[in-house]
Amino acid sequence: MIIHPIAESPAEQHSCAIPACGSSPNGATNGAVEPAPRPLGARRRATSVARFARIGPVHFQPLEWELEALRSYFGGRTLNAGCGNRDISETLKDFGAKEVINYDIASEIPSAVIGPLEKMPFATAEFDSILCNAVLEHVEAPEPVMREMVRVLRPGGNLVVAIPFLQPFHPCPGDFRRYTREGMRRLGVESGLEVIAIHPTHTIAQTLSWIVWEYLEEKKSRVRKAILFPLLWCFTRYCCRTDSSLFGTANTFQAAYRKLP
Repeated sequence: MIIHPIAESPAEQHSCAIPACGSSPNGATNGAVEPAPRPLGARRRATSVARFARIGPVHFQPLEWELEALRSYFGGRTLNAGCGNRDISETLKDFGAKEVINYDIASEIPSAVIGPLEKMPFATAEFDSILCNAVLEHVEAPEPVMREMVRVLRPGGNLVVAIPFLQPFHPCPGDFRRYTREGMRRLGVESGLEVIAIHPTHTIAQTLSWIVWEYLEEKKSRVRKAILFPLLWCFTRYCCRTDSSLFGTANTFQAAYRKLP
């Protein structure tokens, strides 16, 4: 599977993330990089360039667009839990964060704090908001990570979590689970959090095209790949903004939780 980076370096939102989860991909340095047009009315810092991500011919909207619906939940001191190699601090600050701390088990971001998500070196109630994007499907058990994020989040603070629902298997290094809308709700409730909102991410174009492309990869069908590549490229390039009406066929769900006082 060839993964094309969303940024100039082999960057991502999480070190094991796939872009359809709301993050940019990891590990590829030779893929195409495509600047995305700036959406009308969206505020962007001059230093933050939104770019599409691609898996083969399948396009995914820039992470900045994916997080737009959740911008109001970021503020104050913000933790990017599972940051990977891509620093989106400027985007989070544009959304309202005053300070951003990047944290992951491994990261090429110079200022990132390194360590396991299950045991973070931060004080209790240290953060006003937390982002955990396309991470929990890749950890063996989500409950210890959720408990630790709740611990370091202040009472009244917001936790934003994104987990895929309809995506192909993409181990990095593992791939353990998918969540429905109700599963996202239960994840928050069982962690003692108030569920504020649950949003779908991406469109049916990304879901179907990625499944088709992975099927062709598994079958090693060069002829069918050559025929379908331009069709999938166009389908996903021009149908990429999130379809907010999808829940039964959503690609990914984003949940906003609040820690109770």
